Amino acid sequence: MNRLGMFALGILLLAPNCSAHAQMDGYYPKGGPDVGGEDVSLIQLIANPQAFDNKRVRITGFLHLEFEGNVIYLHSDDFLYSLTKNGLWIDVPKEMTQGQIKAVNDQYVICTGRFAANMHGHMGLNSGEMTDITRLEVWSPYPRSIPK
Repeated sequence: MNRLGMFALGILLLAPNCSAHAQMDGYYPKGGPDVGGEDVSLIQLIANPQAFDNKRVRITGFLHLEFEGNVIYLHSDDFLYSLTKNGLWIDVPKEMTQGQIKAVNDQYVICTGRFAANMHGHMGLNSGEMTDITRLEVWSPYPRSIPK
């Protein structure tokens, strides 16, 4: 095997020891690969909640956190226009610091947790609830440009 081949092999052998997860702002205490949650959209959860009840899921959406109003919405406009049925209540982990909360508030986030179809947040305003959250991080801090 030539030197380049040996070098490439060495990189591959060392790669598992490197973190493949780039740290983003927010809450993700265990880090590493986000395994154990099914990738679903908020639309799927809202339209067919019983199919996902009590399952670990991974969603993305616009997160707004405030007293009696911790909700992840389909879009930021859903928050602005108080379309609460287009969102899920977020049971914020007690371990989240104020800095982590501030980092994810009013941002698009990725969230991994357990979906509770029969829980509807404060005053029953939402279409479900995310509990047992293990990840709540800023999703894409840089919007993509629209091709011309």
